[in-house]
Amino acid sequence: MTGWLFYSVLALIFWGFWGIFNKIASSHLPCWAIFWVELFVYLIVGVFIWGLLRTPVAWTLPGLASAIAAGFSGGLALFFFLKALSLGPATVVVPLTSLYPLITVVLGAVLLQESLTLRHLAGIILAAGAVWLLSK
Repeated sequence: MTGWLFYSVLALIFWGFWGIFNKIASSHLPCWAIFWVELFVYLIVGVFIWGLLRTPVAWTLPGLASAIAAGFSGGLALFFFLKALSLGPATVVVPLTSLYPLITVVLGAVLLQESLTLRHLAGIILAAGAVWLLSK
């Protein structure tokens, strides 16, 4: 298994657990409290990973600005995801919000001029169909 595929599968597995743990937490805590607990744990995990890797960083303005924008987008997405989970079933909320790569694919094609093939479009349609089937 290639490096990117291995890490993609690990992310998939951990995000699967992340979704179910968030649903359980949303039955016991308000979404803002879950958000803060997760943020604290993310910092601990980040410090641990940084300690293991200790890779030097060549800071650039575009890199820093994009990382800040990603943090802003991710923070808002997490809060709204937690709010949705507190109001709806995980079996619908998690698959629906998991369609976020479709937004990335479209933005990648429009803003970064990345190629969007018929195969990609078929994947988008199938993913949207899968979420529709899961939500019924």
